[in-house]
Amino acid sequence: MLEPANVLRLVHALVGVWFMAGLIGRWVTLAHAARVKDISALRQVLQVSARFERIVIIGSVAVLLLGIVTAIAQGRPFLGPLQGAPVDWLFVSLLVFISAIPLVPLVFLPRGKVFDAALEEATAQGVVTDRLRTAFRDPVVFAAHVYELGAMVVVLVLMIAKPF
Repeated sequence: MLEPANVLRLVHALVGVWFMAGLIGRWVTLAHAARVKDISALRQVLQVSARFERIVIIGSVAVLLLGIVTAIAQGRPFLGPLQGAPVDWLFVSLLVFISAIPLVPLVFLPRGKVFDAALEEATAQGVVTDRLRTAFRDPVVFAAHVYELGAMVVVLVLMIAKPF
């Protein structure tokens, strides 16, 4: 019989895979969308991207909560030195994961509003506008996506390798 902590660890890992698939899927579909020249085709690609975005949103919350619950079930001090334990891969993973959270209110939400306005303007005109192309090439959003994906890869490597 599987112990509850092991079942939680398995579910946490599966949700983590689902979350990473959402990050990568969003990345691929947005890259494709940025190259589409027809506004109706672009909107269709963005609908696919929105599905991946939902996976990212739900998956990020779920993987964080499941990770914390799993650590508690295993008796692991996931807060490391704040719980009198040494700094280990679990604590560092938590810090790296949490470091990406401010990207949502500081970058993704405000820049998303700018993008949405450009998309609505382009839709009303029936063409992909320069303003929309510029919104797709926003270097701040690109850097935030790179950081977000990179941080999650670091967390994944820490979870697999458990280097310390």
